[in-house]
Amino acid sequence: MGARIERARRAVHVARVARRSGVLRVLRELGVVGERPATREGAVEFRKALEQLGTTYIKLGQLLSSRPDLLPDPYIDELGKLVDQVPPVPFDAIRQVIAEELPGDIFARLDPEPIATASIAQIHGALLKSGQEVIVKVRRPGIERQVDLDLALMRSTAETLERRSERAQLLQARALADELEVHLRGELDFVEEANNAELVAGLLSEYDDLVVPRVMRPYVTERVLVLERIDGRKVDDDHGLAPERAHELARQFFKAYVYQVTVEGVYHADPHRGNVLLTTDGRLALVDFGLLGRIDDDTRRNLALLLLAVAQNRADDVADLILGLSRTSLTSDEPAFLQDLRRKLPRYHWRPLSGIRAGEALADLQRISFEYGISLPTSFALVGKTLAQADSIARVLYPELDPIRLMEEDAIEVMLREAERRLEPNQFLAWMYTQLEPVGRLPRHFAQLVNKLETGTMKVGVTPTDLEGFEHVLRSVANRVGAALIVVGLLIASALMARVSHVVSLVGFCIAGAMALYLFWRIMRTPGSV
Repeated sequence: MGARIERARRAVHVARVARRSGVLRVLRELGVVGERPATREGAVEFRKALEQLGTTYIKLGQLLSSRPDLLPDPYIDELGKLVDQVPPVPFDAIRQVIAEELPGDIFARLDPEPIATASIAQIHGALLKSGQEVIVKVRRPGIERQVDLDLALMRSTAETLERRSERAQLLQARALADELEVHLRGELDFVEEANNAELVAGLLSEYDDLVVPRVMRPYVTERVLVLERIDGRKVDDDHGLAPERAHELARQFFKAYVYQVTVEGVYHADPHRGNVLLTTDGRLALVDFGLLGRIDDDTRRNLALLLLAVAQNRADDVADLILGLSRTSLTSDEPAFLQDLRRKLPRYHWRPLSGIRAGEALADLQRISFEYGISLPTSFALVGKTLAQADSIARVLYPELDPIRLMEEDAIEVMLREAERRLEPNQFLAWMYTQLEPVGRLPRHFAQLVNKLETGTMKVGVTPTDLEGFEHVLRSVANRVGAALIVVGLLIASALMARVSHVVSLVGFCIAGAMALYLFWRIMRTPGSV
């Protein structure tokens, strides 16, 4: 009972914030309830409401900012400004968490003033007794309970929206809620973040100019994480690097992210400017590994081929690869999708970053797919957002960098690595087995089919699809016939009641007349519905 009351209180609070922010207008602008052109004011109110509601809703906004196929441009731009900053937790509470999770004698110094405060964790500087400068990342007390409440409320809301709105079904509201839960659970568990940091450090070992903070084991628990401290600052226009050095850093940085996505299928999925630091020795440090992107091998291979097809301006191949990744239906307009791709794809060919808005190419692919009823997987959106953030940082260092040409230059290396991986004995034998096993079963299946034909036991099932329009017509006819029968019944009953009571008869006639007029008005106003 206590959990239900707590959830109800949270729902009331969310409803109040939503009402103050004009949630009905926002839902109309997003196309969930009705339809209305998107406005900058609506997007600002939506962002402020998410910030006011806290951790889970801020993460929801960050996730939605990677979906230009779902949200209009003003909302995508505004959600990119989400600020995940909250007042600091008192140092005594932080120190208590550290004391519960770590041995009490490992620090020679623990700074009471936090370096950074966010909705999930707070970071403090410290000095180990070994003399190593570190940072201590501490999960905010009670945050997991708040996240559990919000996720439960969000799941029920998504289910309700999908039942009542076709737009919400197309937006895959429940899948979005599930993806948000996966991201949040990962960010709450610092053991997983430590593993992510070490994994990415291994992937980037070939890139001398990219550095990842070392995890200071064994000082890792679910609530506390101790990392090597790397001093640096955000990458901005006043970076002070020589042009040649800045160009090389930009190339290595962008190539590293393409490599993570297309070759390894595991990548640091949140490279925004706050998570990429320019170190004092002129390298780039990646921090905060709470969010790691992972894609299965087949999707990784198709994404690699897709990026190469975009780089080489091959619209037909881009269309085929997107359709292979996506979910389509009878309403999907694949020919129009291909025609639109042929029209828009050349605009990104051989252009520097200074001439392309960050992530515009992949964002356009998402929008075009959604417009023609083609549902891309959520992994595509996260890859698009990651590469968009990576090229926005590369833009600062080297505005003339051409990411499309860079991907084409890396194509040979990507294909060679893929061929090498496929020809490994274990991989090759597994692939051969999966390909040949269905062929080996063909004679048996054919014999079973012939036997059923001979004995007359062959059954063919037909599943009707796309009957929504026909079902609507039948429902409309049934409703109108039913309403007409009710009117006729009232008229007859009122006529018979005239001998008993004129008052009852008059009331019956009035009700029948009112219903008849309403039915006539509905028929004239909206033919085909009641």
